[in-house]
Amino acid sequence: MPDTAFSSLASDYAAALDWWRGAGVDLDYAEEPSAWLREPAVEAVPDSAPPPRTVPRPSAAPALERALARAPGAAIGGDPARWPADLAAFRDFWLTEPSLDPGSLADRVAPLGEPGAKLMVLTGQPDEGDREVLLAGDQGALLARILRAMEFEENEVYLASALPRATPMPDWDDLAARGLAALTRHHIALARPQRLIAFGKAPAMLAAECEVPTLAAPQLETLARSAAHKRRFWNAWLEWSA
Repeated sequence: MPDTAFSSLASDYAAALDWWRGAGVDLDYAEEPSAWLREPAVEAVPDSAPPPRTVPRPSAAPALERALARAPGAAIGGDPARWPADLAAFRDFWLTEPSLDPGSLADRVAPLGEPGAKLMVLTGQPDEGDREVLLAGDQGALLARILRAMEFEENEVYLASALPRATPMPDWDDLAARGLAALTRHHIALARPQRLIAFGKAPAMLAAECEVPTLAAPQLETLARSAAHKRRFWNAWLEWSA
């Protein structure tokens, strides 16, 4: 009799487990969390032991962080009240004014052209190899072909850059805020072109509030490697100049 009762109870348990397995429950859960890892032993510290030494954190930033921290820059071009009032004086200012760029004066490249040109071309900066003439390399050759297709003579175009020399990775937003945007608009006003093409997002941003009709175009190096950009730029030019 006891064996029969035990067998019946075991069958009931097995049937119950089979039912829960069929319902998708195959693990046992508990509501209360359990400590699975043993708590680390804490060594008793004698009352006479000295307090642990602590190292104070330095108040200054590490040397590398201090070196990378950007101090507020000086105003580009200095006092606007002292900016040149004619284009010839502006060219000299462009080549000699220290606040325009901290680099070597020998690497600066002057704008090219006469005031009142039919078209002003504004790029971001000279090419790496430019010395005496702005855009003397491949980008300049592409620009010359573009201007011939637009039927501009060389003496009808004023060529300028937003920066006086080739500058690796310029921070255009910072430069604009420090006065480069205002100086660029001043430069355009002195040049008095009939139209302006700004090649690149940065030159277009710097010239955005000038009073000369402006066409924003991709960078010349982008046009050089993309037929699609060339086609869109040419269509934009035809529509803008019609």
